[in-house]
Amino acid sequence: MDELKRAVRSFLKGADLFLLFLGVGAVTFGCFVISSATRPETRSVTSFLQTQIIGAMMGIVLFIIITAIDLDFLTKFWKWILGFNLLLLLLLATPFRAAEGGNMSWVYIPGIPFGIQPAEIVKVTFTLLLAAQVFHFREKPSGILPVGSYAAHLMLMLGLIYVLSKDVGVALIYIPAFSFVLLAAGVKLRWFALGGIAVTAASPFIWRLLSPRLQARILSPFNPTLDPEGVGWHGLLSVRMIRGGGLAGQGLYKGEITQSGQMFGQHNDFVFSALGEEMGFIGCLGCILLLSAIILRCLWIARRAKNGLGSMVCCGVAGILIFQTFLNIAMCLGIAPVIGITLPFFSYGGSSIMASFAALGLVSSVKMHPERTWRDV
Repeated sequence: MDELKRAVRSFLKGADLFLLFLGVGAVTFGCFVISSATRPETRSVTSFLQTQIIGAMMGIVLFIIITAIDLDFLTKFWKWILGFNLLLLLLLATPFRAAEGGNMSWVYIPGIPFGIQPAEIVKVTFTLLLAAQVFHFREKPSGILPVGSYAAHLMLMLGLIYVLSKDVGVALIYIPAFSFVLLAAGVKLRWFALGGIAVTAASPFIWRLLSPRLQARILSPFNPTLDPEGVGWHGLLSVRMIRGGGLAGQGLYKGEITQSGQMFGQHNDFVFSALGEEMGFIGCLGCILLLSAIILRCLWIARRAKNGLGSMVCCGVAGILIFQTFLNIAMCLGIAPVIGITLPFFSYGGSSIMASFAALGLVSSVKMHPERTWRDV
């Protein structure tokens, strides 16, 4: 009992409770929006909220567990982490795989009350593993061999995700995690320039690999009338919803389009649209401020971290949150392709909520376990 009390006191003293508070606040805010956005669904609102709350509770448990573990100790088991990443993604090649939203990116395992999106979860462990990989080459992080190994690691993840699920949206999240970790490590900017040139040169070949529907989705923000009743429909309708909310919104449970159920995915990918219609500019601003506070807190801890590994992990988590927040909102505003990016902490989804809290757990662990500086190692 005394050991338990000491552990609790140690957690309360060292963990980033402010970061946890911000995450719980964002999820709570999101639950109100989800409860309204799911009223037109055939499933009961209660079932959606139960799944979201269960996911949040499991996420908080993950936050506590991960916070308590020293990341330096955890990365010693990098082979196990890599094996976990590969095995979880390979579940997409089993009969448990299922399609949602046009992508085969979900796994339904008996006994778990919600679908698991392996790539959503792996993005967290990928960030930790990549940071450990870069830290291993800390004496010369910009060498040809180290940079080649980083790129191979990223290509492996992106290749598996695309081949097994065709989910481009989730795959793209790995790129900002990769970029922010390398930037935090001090990798020379010339490598980013070379990477940009390589992607630009390969873009015609990459374009041919994409399905015609995905190509149309990418083009639709530049010409929303290209297919107004097809791939352009969601973008046009989302803009109408946000514009219709005005300053203060039409009221929770009173949104004209939200309550008609016309918008597909208004409780997950387009939750910001439902929020805009029913809570207006004020509600949207509250959502953005909450997510901005979480991101800034991650960067603040990265800046104060006394360990190079910790700094890279925090920056990687911040990169994921920045990318998802920006692209999801841009998608809802009709200025980015509709490619299935969730809004962190707000969108419905058990695996998304768990992954978000687990990522915050990594940041909290950095705060709780200060170590030697990178230069002192």
